[in-house]
Formats: sequence, C-alpha cells, structure tokens
Amino acid sequence: MKILWIDLNSSYAHSSLALPALHAQVKNNPEYEWATVSATINENVGTVVDEIYRHQPDILAATCWLFNHEALMHIVSRVKALLPNACLILGGPEFLGDNEGFLRRNPYVDCVFRGEGEEAFAHWLTCWEDREIWKSIVGLCYLDIDGQYQDN
Repeated sequence: MKILWIDLNSSYAHSSLALPALHAQVKNNPEYEWATVSATINENVGTVVDEIYRHQPDILAATCWLFNHEALMHIVSRVKALLPNACLILGGPEFLGDNEGFLRRNPYVDCVFRGEGEEAFAHWLTCWEDREIWKSIVGLCYLDIDGQYQDN
C-alpha cells in the first residue's frame, strides 16, 4: 500500500513534525510504502498536483493548519478528482471541533482525525478499506455510507 504525505508549509525552512510521529508508529510494517511531496503554499498548485499524481498513492495524508488550509484544499480537491479511489485523510489543529460541516462541504475528504492522531492513524491503517470498522477508531470523523456524520 502506498501512503503519500503532503508536506505543505509556508516555507522550506519548516517541515512537518507529524510525519515522523506517524511513521514511527508503523515503521516496522513492510506493507506500507511511504512517499512525501513537500511544497510551500506559494507554489503552483498544478505543479504540486502533478507531482502527487505521479506517485499514484492509495492513501493521501496531510496536516491542515490555519496558514496552509486554503492552499491544501485546492491541491487535494484536484488530486482527488484525478485519483478518485485514493483515500484522503487529514488531521491537525483545524479539526479540533465539530467536523461535520467541513466534511459535508468537502466530500472528497474521506475522513479527518481530531486531536492526537499518531496512535489512531496506525489503527486506521489496518482497516482503512472497511468503513464499517472505522467506528471503532477514537478521534476519527467521517460521513458513513449512508451520509450520516460519525464522530468517534
């Protein structure tokens, strides 16, 4: 399974601390192939999308911050149109509250993590293809098959 991390920052002087934390939880599992696309919020969206698309990931993951939110949503909405079967998961401080409105406005986002997602992400990876099991993952917010908001 290919997991692609979108590392979108305000400049190249910054990098995501979430990726090493998430990777550490599953580093001993050889079935996970990790890739990263690093970019800044000022880069051409089309160029970033093209780079992500070339990886053909099964899972797209990113941290959403106040400073990268708008650029990230432009990028992931385009990527999801090109790779509709890729599962898009987001986390970060933008999802600390009620996430139903966000998920309804952005139907291309499969789910978001509230709070510390490191341990929950590792659990989610074991069942990412079966939404019925998602209800057991603490901190995961998503719309189920019937369009009902689930907030674990």
